[in-house]
Amino acid sequence: MGLLGGNDLKEQQKINELELKINREKQKLDKKLTRQKILLGAFLVDALEKNAVDGLREYTAKELPVFLTRKTDQDLMKDFIVSLDGVTTKEDI
Repeated sequence: MGLLGGNDLKEQQKINELELKINREKQKLDKKLTRQKILLGAFLVDALEKNAVDGLREYTAKELPVFLTRKTDQDLMKDFIVSLDGVTTKEDI
């Protein structure tokens, strides 16, 4: 290497290391957020199954189909929604 640029490689390596560290921290945060969503979902399913909150089953049966915009998600949740509300039919979802 010449006199002018001898530190460029070291600086680039340091940048790469910092980018890897940032990516690892982002992955940790993503995992934490995913776990929070799973726990919240489990809590709500438990409340729905126990019918612990007045009106929650009806609200969920009504609003969940609106919330689910993808056909694959709608298909996945169809039986669950029907189980919440005996009046709703699979064709309504």
